[in-house]
Amino acid sequence: MGLFGSSVQVASHRMGWGKRDVLELVRLQAPVAVKVVEQHFGRRLEPVRITLTTPDGIAELACRAEFQFAPELPEREKADGLRLSRKNAQDVAGHVVLNPRGRRGTLMFLNVRSPAMKSTEGIATVLGHELVHCDQLGRRGVRELLIAHARHEFEVEPLAPSMAASCEQMIERHEVEAYGLEDALARQLLRVLSTSA
Repeated sequence: MGLFGSSVQVASHRMGWGKRDVLELVRLQAPVAVKVVEQHFGRRLEPVRITLTTPDGIAELACRAEFQFAPELPEREKADGLRLSRKNAQDVAGHVVLNPRGRRGTLMFLNVRSPAMKSTEGIATVLGHELVHCDQLGRRGVRELLIAHARHEFEVEPLAPSMAASCEQMIERHEVEAYGLEDALARQLLRVLSTSA
């Protein structure tokens, strides 16, 4: 696969019993998936840290990261945000946020309870989708826009309506792009894994 191969780390957080096989599959697939996505876009991904966890773990860890972009947010607002995130995280297979440390990179959270995480093919699809988001978040100007949008959503620093709408449209375009690429990236990943086995 040559040329690329950004830093990727895989860890777990309160994953629960009986999920070691999922963790091992992700550890096997993640470095190869990163190379597949990098070759698709023709550029390196910023460092990616993948954490396998539960829906509540996704909400907790994502909120912890995002709250760092609005340190002045009152504790009551943080608690409300965490409650909403827990509700929204129940049905997701994965979620990517900006890494608040070091001003670059992404944090990917994978839901070990998701039906998509029960097969090699499902994991490949989830990794393909979420790594597209990792690429998107590393594109020029996107980090700054997403931080400004987060501060807007937290009602800490409101954006002009046109800027808020522009950010939301960008987020929607990112999701459409990720869904459009996930199957092809997963097939490529599985081909590479089968030839190297």
